[in-house]
Amino acid sequence: MAQLLSTSIAAPGFYGLNTQESSITLSSGFALEATNCVIDKYGRLGSRRGWIDRTTSSTVVNLKGIHEFTNNSGVSTYLSWGDNKVYTGLATLTEQTPVANATITANNWQGVTLSDHAYLFQRGHDPLVQEAGGPIERVRDHSHASGVAPKANCVLSAYGRLWAADIIGDNHTIHFSDLVTTNGGGGRWGGVGASGELDIAKVWTKGGDSIVALGAFNGFLIIFCKNCIVVYGDTDNNNNYLTPSTLRLVEVIEGVGCIARDSVQNTGTDLLFLSNSGVRSLSRVIQEKSTPIGDISINVRDELSDILSSEPSDNIKSVYSAQHAFYLLSFPSSQAVYCFDMRGKLENGAARVTRWTGLTHRGMINTSDGRLFFGQTTGIAEYDGYYDDTETYRMIYYTNYFDFDQPTTAKILKSVGITLIGGSGQAFTIKSGIDYSDEYRSYNAVVKQTALSEYNIAEYGIGEFTGGGSTDRIKLSIGGSGSVVQLGFETEISGHEVSIQKFDLYIKQGRIT
Repeated sequence: MAQLLSTSIAAPGFYGLNTQESSITLSSGFALEATNCVIDKYGRLGSRRGWIDRTTSSTVVNLKGIHEFTNNSGVSTYLSWGDNKVYTGLATLTEQTPVANATITANNWQGVTLSDHAYLFQRGHDPLVQEAGGPIERVRDHSHASGVAPKANCVLSAYGRLWAADIIGDNHTIHFSDLVTTNGGGGRWGGVGASGELDIAKVWTKGGDSIVALGAFNGFLIIFCKNCIVVYGDTDNNNNYLTPSTLRLVEVIEGVGCIARDSVQNTGTDLLFLSNSGVRSLSRVIQEKSTPIGDISINVRDELSDILSSEPSDNIKSVYSAQHAFYLLSFPSSQAVYCFDMRGKLENGAARVTRWTGLTHRGMINTSDGRLFFGQTTGIAEYDGYYDDTETYRMIYYTNYFDFDQPTTAKILKSVGITLIGGSGQAFTIKSGIDYSDEYRSYNAVVKQTALSEYNIAEYGIGEFTGGGSTDRIKLSIGGSGSVVQLGFETEISGHEVSIQKFDLYIKQGRIT
């Protein structure tokens, strides 16, 4: 007599995507496919949000980057760039170029804010500046300028000054501006005041290298090179500021470096960056010389390696959102974004990760009020809603293979139950596979219809809607037989969030009569 068995997968995909380890031995919490998903704060695998155009003017521009400029009064404006032009605005993009005396031939600016000024730096170009309420102009033409600002590719605003590096013909010197004064220290360079240079070529321990990006962390200056990381501090034990005249080398971390300037993100408690072996975490206690460089992308390492082989490093962009608790890494040429959940780490030190597809986000920023903006071909877009502009997108989740701890025993699939939180009338497909085959059986179903509800009108004079959301448990008869089993879930996201709460699988196992 065959025995009827059941198993449940609560919070499916809770551990995120894992394409690195053997699919045969993975825990049921991992996913072999998790496309256009996020892991929410409740541990559920759900659909990511889409994007909505926030640029409503008729201007068509292929934006490659954005910078939020918040002045000393707390008022934010946006600088963006693309098509060899610089723009201001959000709903309406206003072209600010050609800037007087400036020739722009590329779109790889890095933007920072220092006091009441925004600065844009890019290799081989005169740096640009906008003082609050003023025009965009070359730094050298600004009324507060003195000396010549370096035509650097990476810039950091930290510890009361600008730090810049990676100029044509010199990738080993850090240039730093004067301290912030009433005249704006970011415009004073070349030995003027407290400005100067720091050559790190002599601290490299394994020959030549090159500076890629700069960071500030726990009162230290972090210099990301291609093959190592150099850490500088000063003699101020309180780490309140850095004094260049008393800068001292704290440490050179060999064996890992940064390959993409715009992959560096400060989470408040860590620095994340992309190395040639994946996304790394600079979690450390420098005072104790403890230097664990965490590998948060170890579960998708080979995938990332394949993408890196074809994606120009200047194209790679990233953003960290405290509100959504994720780090996004975008590869526009591959139309892929990797979403790393930063709420906690797995046992192997990895972050839970999902993959987004069909996206070409170029520049990404997290604004001061917690919104996520992206550069798009139509202007500035926001991470919001559940359409990509006006288009649907597909959410896909596949479990790992599991054998009920009896790999040599035959199983006959009988039925599957799924508890789904989704839009009213949401159509989806359940798939079942056996014995590592990529030929799946498909079973279609629909979330039950739920009437829209509205509340709070009488008391507050406003309406709040459920959006047609519904929690539904659906049981489907399925078929197939084999020693190992896999389940899949696919649905078209079209205006509503969808989350998977639970899978229940029923099989017959043993001697079948």
